[in-house]
Amino acid sequence: MPALDFARAALPTFFTLLALVYVTRMAGAEARAGFSLRASARPGTVQHVTHSLFRTLRLAVWGVTVIRVPFPQFDAQIGVFPVLMHPALVLSGLALLLVGFALCSYVHHYMAGDWRTGVEERAETNLITSGPFARLRHPMFLGVLISQIGFFLALPSVFSLICLVAGIVAVIAQARFEEKELARRFGAPYLAYLALTPGWLPRRGA
Repeated sequence: MPALDFARAALPTFFTLLALVYVTRMAGAEARAGFSLRASARPGTVQHVTHSLFRTLRLAVWGVTVIRVPFPQFDAQIGVFPVLMHPALVLSGLALLLVGFALCSYVHHYMAGDWRTGVEERAETNLITSGPFARLRHPMFLGVLISQIGFFLALPSVFSLICLVAGIVAVIAQARFEEKELARRFGAPYLAYLALTPGWLPRRGA
C-alpha cells in the first residue's frame, strides 16, 4: 500500500534528520556556552544506565529503520504484527512522532541555557517553573513518551514494543532521579513546586 511504503521511507528519514538536528544544536549550544551540556553520570547510577540505554535504543531504531528500506523481508526478523500494519494506524504513528518531537523541541528552546542532558551536579542552572513547566514537571519526557508510542504505531512489531517498554521504564526512572536531585539542589522551592504541579498530565482547567 502507498501509505505503508511512505512510512517505510519516512521512518529512517525522520530519525536521520532528528540525529542531525540534535547533534548540530548541541554543538552550537556548547560552542556558545563554552562548556559541555552533557551531564556526567557515574557508572552504576540511574542516570548512567538510562543514558546508556537511550543511546543504544536510538542506534538500534535508526539501524532497523534504515535496513527495512532496501530489505522489506527484514520485517519478519523484527516480528512485525501484520494485523496492526494498517495505514491509519501507521500514519497516526508518524503524526505522533512529529508531535513528540515538536514538544521536545519547544521545551528545549524554552529552557535555553539551562538545558542539560540530565542533571549535572556541578552545573549552575535555574529552577524553571514557568511556561510548559507551569503545567507539568516533565513536559520534555512527555514528548519522548509520545514519540515512543508513535514509533510503535508506525512500526508495530516485537522490536518496537521492546523499545517502547524499555523507553517507558527508562524515562520514569530518569524522571524520578532528576526529581530527587532537584529537591536536593533547590530544597523548599522545588518541594513546593513538586507538590503543586502534576508530573505527566496537566490538570483540567490548568
